[in-house]
Amino acid sequence: MALSPSSGRRSRSLVRKSGGESKGRDSSLLSRELEEIQRRELEIKKAQEEAQRRVTELPKEIEKREQKQREKIKLRAMAQTTTMDGFSSPRDKRHSVMRRGNSVRRLTRTEQRSARFQFLLLCLILGVILVLLWKSLP
Repeated sequence: MALSPSSGRRSRSLVRKSGGESKGRDSSLLSRELEEIQRRELEIKKAQEEAQRRVTELPKEIEKREQKQREKIKLRAMAQTTTMDGFSSPRDKRHSVMRRGNSVRRLTRTEQRSARFQFLLLCLILGVILVLLWKSLP
């Protein structure tokens, strides 16, 4: 059952207006599309440059992180007590060191450790001398 043009349906005809107006619309449409494509291209180039910059900076950032990690490990290792005299205790981090006036110089940890060792050695020598004197008495 074919429909004839006179059967009640209206056939759509593509009627273009004047040729100059159509070309103007087409050219403005094309120019807008071209501007959009150029804008997208610039965005893509910027994104590509940013990605390239990040790729070049990434090894530096990784090296910085590794260096900080190594420094933290060193500080932790130095903070732990690995002394031979056995009298040193780990530093309590809950209480900060109270600072006194600048006139009094505090000993460093190594100086404190060596002073403690020297004191114990002198006490031992004094004890030996006292034992020898006590045995020499009649």
